[in-house]
Amino acid sequence: MRRVIIAAGGTGGHFYPGLVAALELKIRGWEPLIIVKKDDPAKERLQQAGLACLEVDLVGMPRGARGLGAFTVKLVKSLRMMSRVTRDFKPDLALGMGGYLTFPLAYGAWRRGVPIALHESNVILGLANKAAVLFGANIFWGLPPIEGNGKVVGTPVRPALHATLEPGTARKKLGLDPARKTILVFGGSQGAKALNGGMAAAMKGIDAQVLHLAGKGKSEETLDIYEKHGVKATVLDYLEDMAAAYAAADVVVCRAGASTLAELAAQRKTAVLVPYPHAAANHQDANARVFERIGTARRIPETDLSTALGPCLADMLKSSLTATKFGALGLPQAERTTALFVDELERLVK
Repeated sequence: MRRVIIAAGGTGGHFYPGLVAALELKIRGWEPLIIVKKDDPAKERLQQAGLACLEVDLVGMPRGARGLGAFTVKLVKSLRMMSRVTRDFKPDLALGMGGYLTFPLAYGAWRRGVPIALHESNVILGLANKAAVLFGANIFWGLPPIEGNGKVVGTPVRPALHATLEPGTARKKLGLDPARKTILVFGGSQGAKALNGGMAAAMKGIDAQVLHLAGKGKSEETLDIYEKHGVKATVLDYLEDMAAAYAAADVVVCRAGASTLAELAAQRKTAVLVPYPHAAANHQDANARVFERIGTARRIPETDLSTALGPCLADMLKSSLTATKFGALGLPQAERTTALFVDELERLVK
């Protein structure tokens, strides 16, 4: 049985594509070992999926001098740990999904002569992947890169998001009016303060219903803002059935993280993208520009949200963008992405 170590911890944007790839590899007879950060809540998902995992006590590199010493100590320990793990587990392949855990895995694999594959879901290399390239890794891209070598394979998304529902059916399923235009708003599992606070004011004069996923513990305060503006909205902390949420939407308002963009492409949904302004190397803005350029999204910097979001939504609800333009990305169909990516991984081993 072939073995693979997958570094997929850190954030959901790295974890879920890694989980999907691991499950496909397991189906093909591989034994995956997933590397996650210490006390990662994603461990529960892995246990449910019957996948082994290993915790590594590491955090992302601080942007300033504060905390750099503690980070360095943790990094050195994680490098030693991953060197031992690759020695003992004897993997045929090491796969890094782009989070900070990718670097120690790539180092350990390099020391043991194990082939290394990196998946970069953004249009520019993240710091961990950029460093891991030094170990001779093979790069696979989720989106067409701004620059750099490697093959574009798309980003694996959960199989539940491959299917598309009829909009009216999806709205009814979610307790919405089946006949009304619908705007889906979300900012990730933790929510986005700018979207939670700014969406209600943008709805002035817009005839559409709102499904807003505010983030853990933030639905009540977000609903209060809608009520103060006299806007009726369905506000939830989180929704498991994202396939129904996407299907219900005429327009999506969200951040521009790579996994979110992969889901938009899979569901063929036009969007207003509000890049997280503090993302490393401003990669979310770079991602958003790609979708804006092909005509499937509008990009609004967070600083312009209060003045630009309302007019943008009003215009988009008139169907000024078309989902048919997603083909310009040159990505495989969502339901084929994972299999094609794993095909490439198996070629590396052969």
